[in-house]
Order: sequence, then structure tokens, then C-alpha cells
Amino acid sequence: MNESIFKIIAFSLKQIQCKNDWSAFDDLVLDYKSHDGQKEWLEKSIQRENLLHPGNGWGKTDIIAKKHLRFILQHFLDGEKYKTLNVAITQELSELVLERIAGMIKHSPILGYWFCNLDKAIVRHPFSQIRFTNGAITEFKTTKRKGESIEGKEYGYISADEVALERHLEFIREKILLPRTRKWKDSQLDFYATPKGFNAYYRVRNDIKRKGGYVRGGSSYENPHVDHKLYDYLCSTWSKNKIDQIIKGKFIDTAEMMFASRLDKFFDSNLDLTDAIETNKSYIEGWDLARGRRGSISDQTVGFRILKGKVPYVITKRWAFQLPWTEKGRENINKENKNDNEKSSIEKEIRQAQRESGAKVFMDSTGVGDTLWEMCMDISRPVDFRGGNKDVILDHLQAVIDAGLLKCPYIPELADEMTTYQRSDANLETDNIMALAVACSKIPVFKRNYGTVDG
Repeated sequence: MNESIFKIIAFSLKQIQCKNDWSAFDDLVLDYKSHDGQKEWLEKSIQRENLLHPGNGWGKTDIIAKKHLRFILQHFLDGEKYKTLNVAITQELSELVLERIAGMIKHSPILGYWFCNLDKAIVRHPFSQIRFTNGAITEFKTTKRKGESIEGKEYGYISADEVALERHLEFIREKILLPRTRKWKDSQLDFYATPKGFNAYYRVRNDIKRKGGYVRGGSSYENPHVDHKLYDYLCSTWSKNKIDQIIKGKFIDTAEMMFASRLDKFFDSNLDLTDAIETNKSYIEGWDLARGRRGSISDQTVGFRILKGKVPYVITKRWAFQLPWTEKGRENINKENKNDNEKSSIEKEIRQAQRESGAKVFMDSTGVGDTLWEMCMDISRPVDFRGGNKDVILDHLQAVIDAGLLKCPYIPELADEMTTYQRSDANLETDNIMALAVACSKIPVFKRNYGTVDG
């Protein structure tokens, strides 16, 4: 590292330390400008603990990456003794920050091979990390099994990202994360997540605020680099509660939502989705079909695979796609467009999934879905939402969850729908919930001392 680069970095870090001013770091070190809301967060999140609860698309991943890079550079002379950690409810979510850090290093005008040789720095096993040339490491882990993989380590900076549905969050915060920050006097622990109701994340937010930590929300509209017209389009049909939570980043009362209070019982962060099929095991597959044959931006065909066995049953796979309905439809579209862009169809995906697992298949046969079910009736059974059936099927899904008969790995799309779902759902996204309801529609519910109620 030549002397001019050292001076630029030293000046930028001193501006942060003395004035809480990140502009030089943004402009000179990263060449990656923050919007006004991000600047405010970076300037004020200087306490031992801080918490950000923005809407989707606000840009929290950018500032998480910036804070990791700032702390690594601030402690560069500490070498291999210094570590930072990003932790999330799943490994995939945790590694989003890894990709953003790598992108910022690659884009930086001065952070070159001397700082981090990206060709060799990123390690995926036994867990993901970025190794810097001085020996410092940023690790990427999950909260699985109450954060046991984090125990016994020391970190200068910890970001807990996408943890709004971590049911053991208060334990992980107090017993696992905070004790890991005791080695360096300037250590920080920051929490980041879009709210999911008045749950553990909300309680952690209130406690951090009482202790003097910086707490901030943030509307998706604060980010000038995303398409505000898209948000206008979405908000034109969304309910107020959904807008408040997903766009404005507010904590909302979910008492009237059918499934919001059941999320803690339903999701299990220790589980993972998988393509693997266990031998001599039985499976259920349920499908909610896109209303249009080609689908639309907000209407997908969604499917779930459930492993049967000892209670609780477990969701092992999720599908979500927009494809032509049938193989014949795919062929006709390819002929019309004179290409072979469409490689599959809904019919093909459903049949292929069933061949792999030997599952009992259930399909939404409501309205136009009846046509595709007839084409797949040799392998599937219909589930019709018409009339009063919809309420019965949704009530049955509630009963399955309440009885502890089904567990699910954390799936963000399903969690978002469950948090805001109401019976009057004309303006809500429901593809995931309906697919789950279809899959669970014939799971018998056992009531203690009263035998079995077959849905």
C-alpha cells in the first residue's frame, strides 16, 4: 500500500471517528454514495447496540457492508486477531452481505489486492468468510440452534441481519452476541430487519431504545436508486397494514391477521430446504396455479413438498415460477416466437416433481385451474376454493399449525404473506399461503382425547 492510499484511508477513518462523517469514506475509499437515510443511520448508529427496521429496498445491505469494511480498516493493524460477523436466520440470507462486501471492494478505487485478493479471499467451507490480507476475517453464520456456531469467539463488529422472525432472538442477543463484543472498546452490535409484527424483534428494539441505542425506521421511498413508480403501483392495491410494514418499515398490530401469531410456532430456523428425497418415506406436494397461462409479475405458480413421517411433518422444498401451463402450450409459444426460450411448463414441473418423490399431489382446481388439473388428474387430486370451501381450507391450515403437525424452514416469501394475510384478501399476495393450504388440505388434525378430525 503506497503512502497516498494510506493517507486517504487514515483521513476517511478519522472523519468517522471524530465527526461521525462518512462522506470521505463513501467518496474516496468506496466510491459508493449513501442516500440521506443511510447517511443518517451511519452517522448516528454509534452506540454499543443499534437497530434499523426499514422497508424493503431501503438499502440496508449496503450499509451493513460499509460498516464491516470500516471496522476492518479501522483495526487493520490488529491483523488476524480481529474479526467481524454477519449473522442471519439462514445461511443464504447471511451471504447476501458477503456478496455486497466483495462488490464494494471490487468497485473501490483504492481497495485492491493489498487489502483483499478476492480470487482467494472468499471461503465457503466449513462456513463462509472473507479473509483479508492482514489475516482479519469477516464471518457469515446463522442463528440456527440458538447461535451455537458463534459461541466462544470474539468480534469487533456484529451485524444481525434479517432476524425479525428468529424466535430465540432475545436469548441469542443477551447470551450469545453481546458477550462476543467485549474485547474491543469500540465494538458494536447492530440489528437489521423489516418488521414482522410485535414479536421478539419488536421487544429487542424497545430494549435497545431504552438503553440509549440508536433506533431508526425507514421508508423504501428514501432510496432514490430504486423505482418509486413500482412502489406506487404496489401500494395502489395493498392494504394499509401491508404498506406500513413492507414499504414504511413500521411495526404493525397483527392481531387481526390469520397467520401472523402462528409464525413463531410454524417456522424452525434449524431446518433447511433440500432437493434430496429420502428412501422409503412418503411425501405430499401441493400446488397453487398462476391465474394467467403465462403468469404475471405478482402471480406465480407455487408448490410445496412435505415430508411425512413422525409428527411434525416438515416442508422440504418450495417451487415458484412463471411458465406456460402445459407442454403443448410451451411448444406453441416456441413456434410462435420461432425460438426455444421456454424450456419447461407447469405441467412438466408438477409431473417431474411427482416422479422424483412419488408424492400424493394436490392441485388448486378453482376456476381456470380446473383445466390443468384435468390434464394431471392421473397423478393429482383437486382442491377447490369456490363457495365456502376457501374458509374451510384456510381454517384447516390454521388447525394444522396450531396442532404442531407441520414445521417449515424460514422462507421469506411465505413469512411475508403470513404476516399480513387477512380473509378479505383481494389486494394481497397469496400464492404461497394458498399453495401451503392446498398441500395441507388432507393432513388429518389430531385433537387430544377427541380422536382425529380429517380435513
